[in-house]
Amino acid sequence: MLRVMKLLVAVTLLILASQCAVTYPTAEAYLRSNNDIEVEPIPVDTPFTEGFLLWVKQPLDHRHPARGSFRQRVWVSHRSVEAPVVMVTEGYMAPRNYVSELARLVESNQVVVEHRYFDQSVPDSIDWQYLTVEQAAMDHHRIIKLLKKYYPGKWITTGISKGGQTAMIHRALFPRDVEVTVPYVAPFNMEMEDRRLISFFDRVGTPEQRRLIFEFQKEVLQRRDEMIPLFEKEAKSKGWTFRMGSERAFELSVLEFPFSLWQWGTPVEKIPLPDASTQELFGALSTGSDFGYFSDQDLEKIGPFFFQAYKELGYYPYVTTPLRPYLKEIQQDTVSSRFMAPETEHLVFDAGMAPHLLALLKKADPKMILIVGENDPWGSTSLDPEGFNHMLKVVNPGGSHRSRINNLPESMKQQVVDSLKVWMDGKL
Repeated sequence: MLRVMKLLVAVTLLILASQCAVTYPTAEAYLRSNNDIEVEPIPVDTPFTEGFLLWVKQPLDHRHPARGSFRQRVWVSHRSVEAPVVMVTEGYMAPRNYVSELARLVESNQVVVEHRYFDQSVPDSIDWQYLTVEQAAMDHHRIIKLLKKYYPGKWITTGISKGGQTAMIHRALFPRDVEVTVPYVAPFNMEMEDRRLISFFDRVGTPEQRRLIFEFQKEVLQRRDEMIPLFEKEAKSKGWTFRMGSERAFELSVLEFPFSLWQWGTPVEKIPLPDASTQELFGALSTGSDFGYFSDQDLEKIGPFFFQAYKELGYYPYVTTPLRPYLKEIQQDTVSSRFMAPETEHLVFDAGMAPHLLALLKKADPKMILIVGENDPWGSTSLDPEGFNHMLKVVNPGGSHRSRINNLPESMKQQVVDSLKVWMDGKL
């Protein structure tokens, strides 16, 4: 009799377990079940098993959906329903799929989202009033809501540079959407042209390194008659044009040189001395400064970024004072990058947005890991941990804008991994 009772109990438990088990369709079947998502299967790299390019129908104005919509490009890489999800909030375009280091580290599914108004994620008719941090955050919120129905595990948002800034802003406005946010080398500017991005160059590196950079800039400008033909020749070979004129673009490239050099970690010791040949000096300038940055072609691609910068996000100007005697086209003491934004009546900087977002972040106090490069100019406006209880800020010694978890010193890398382990319930 006892054996019969035990058997009945066992059978009953099996039946109950089968009734409670969740039966998931395939990832593709789930995605295709939503009328607001167009699905294209794509090849993916290991460790993923399936991949999809999604076109998600998004309202132009999430508060007034009847005002129109656009298709947002989203890349989904599937590992398993049970795995966590890393969502990469790109700050610009997302023309291809890839495997992020964070998705490898936490063994997750991955979602990569192209930012609204960039590349393929644009409406048929551009209305700049809808390119705001709030509307972008609502794009990300909606994507998370759609995909969480299939991926119920823990979610991490991440992004590099402006993408990391985008992840932090989403977290400020929707703090409960995800469990952890990992911004890489992300600024959080507090002004239209943040003064910290000017004073940074008075202290980065050594006095001798700063002197070498200045002497290089000065010598390049003094040899402008030899440099301009080389500049124009390279521009022609790359298909670049400059509506501002090649001489002004050349001078801006010289002013940009220190920012680019420190941002990308070019060794100062490789800068040619003033007595080097013109070809050597020009080679260093063209390597250190991206001439295409000021071209008409690039402005078409990244114009939306400059709209955002001078609407809500902030940016940096060029201080010309030490080099003024050697400049011809540029006569101002400070050159604003506002000229690179699309001309529009809506472009008035909202000085209250950054303080508002920072206050929301501090109130929510979300779990965040900030990866910062010590010598990266954007690190000068990275978030300060003061006022946060759940933030780990890791500053890569001597690091540039290329700082990642995998190139941190071992002790710092372990800090990051340990924090992720705790916040992901030890499943790492």
